[in-house]
Amino acid sequence: MSSSESSGRNIYNSLMKGALWKSSLVWFVVFFVAAIARFYNLTTTGIWLDEAFSVLLSVKSVSEILFHTARDVHPPLYYLILHGWINIFGEGVFSVRSLSLFFGMASVVLGIWLARLLMSQRAVIVAGVLLAIFPGAVRYSQEVRMYSLLGALMLGATIAFVYWLKQPENKRILLVYTGLMVAGLYTHYFAALCMFSHWTYLVLQSTWRSGRYKYIKNSGWWLANIMIVLCFLPWVPSLLNQMRYSAVDWVPEVSVDKVVDLVGFFLHYSEGASLPDWMIYGLALMVWAGSIAIWVMDKSVGRNSVLLVVYVWCPVVVIALVSLIHPMFYPRYLFFAMLALPLVIAVMLDRLLGRSNIAFGVGVLLFVVVELLGLWHVYNKLCEECWETNQLGELAEYVNSTAQPGDGVLVLQSFMHLSMVYYNRLQRLPMEYTPPHTDGSSGRPNGYQISTLLQDKADEVYVENLESLRTESGRLWLVDEQGGGTLTLKIPKHWKLLSTQRIGKDEVQLVAICPVADSCL
Repeated sequence: MSSSESSGRNIYNSLMKGALWKSSLVWFVVFFVAAIARFYNLTTTGIWLDEAFSVLLSVKSVSEILFHTARDVHPPLYYLILHGWINIFGEGVFSVRSLSLFFGMASVVLGIWLARLLMSQRAVIVAGVLLAIFPGAVRYSQEVRMYSLLGALMLGATIAFVYWLKQPENKRILLVYTGLMVAGLYTHYFAALCMFSHWTYLVLQSTWRSGRYKYIKNSGWWLANIMIVLCFLPWVPSLLNQMRYSAVDWVPEVSVDKVVDLVGFFLHYSEGASLPDWMIYGLALMVWAGSIAIWVMDKSVGRNSVLLVVYVWCPVVVIALVSLIHPMFYPRYLFFAMLALPLVIAVMLDRLLGRSNIAFGVGVLLFVVVELLGLWHVYNKLCEECWETNQLGELAEYVNSTAQPGDGVLVLQSFMHLSMVYYNRLQRLPMEYTPPHTDGSSGRPNGYQISTLLQDKADEVYVENLESLRTESGRLWLVDEQGGGTLTLKIPKHWKLLSTQRIGKDEVQLVAICPVADSCL
């Protein structure tokens, strides 16, 4: 080898090492920022209703978890994983929320992995930055629910799907895909929409000119999907039981505003409360127009960018149409699909603005600013109706440390009850006020959905008549939301108020229970 060739190779190796070092530094910064964004304020707010249900269910035995889950609305896998996590790390707020944080960080890695398979290097870096500070992803990485797990599983399944597209005869990849998709279905039923997105992409491919990409006829693909269905069949009886007794009656009817707000919900997490309408609609229209442009402009053989567009928007369209018949359009249920929205935005910026460095830089800066605003909304809990903004941990700690032996706790707002049960350190379970309905029928829960956990203690927990309520000490702590009016409207007039403590938007009042014929001390 000549000296000039040797010198040229040394220069090339030096450049490659320098590029590798710079690339490693970029990804270190991205992952560091992603971790900080998800750890920040992790335990600031109290455990709210849904989180309390997750923890109180997951501390039970495996058989009890399966029993109670069959009476709720979701599959059991997340609760089983949380059960094992709690056995190792405990059931404190940081411990139980850190499981979702773990899957949230895994989603960042998987999202970048998927981007590297489908996008240019510049778009991959943009996608990584936007995914690291994606407000929706940060929000659900800090909650004791299954959405972070579902997002990681569906990104993993989509990565396996892409590898299979590259190697359609590789049965091991299909085995991985099958396992991840089965796990997704046992985590949340909307995982089926991810499968539908993959099928939609294959159907689209079958209409394109190149016969090489007609995977729809691949026998291995059909076998994998049959295996997914067979693996889910054992849970179908429980699903039918859930559909019979647990109506999803908290989801509002779908509307144009709800669909428009979906983009803002995940990008700036304000629920429209702090931004003008022109900005909310403008952002949504920009993202939709960009997605359509990606679809139209992608003329590559595999049309990789189209897969991302289908993955994000196909579930949204399907659920919006279904919701015209039965409301199911709930933003967090679509989290797994919207988790790839930063990737779509990165492709949009790269394809539409890539020819001008200035326009590209301005576009990236715009979305970074929008997401930073969203993080501010997440950390400051500015959503309009957020029970997850509570400070019940501090309120419950005040009661636990101040209460005397024999005191009782009565929760007047149903959304606060399970949280107080989670935080309770007194001998007696917190009670819940469940007055009769206006028609005279019992106000007690039916033992399904969240009430399944306390059904065996219904007589001890649910209070329908305050006049007959007694405690060993003659004292009772009344827990309610400030301004709700229940503290003044529901308690008997002959009870004597001893003290009031307000923390955040919640408050607790200590009262002496006084029968009419007696006097309060």
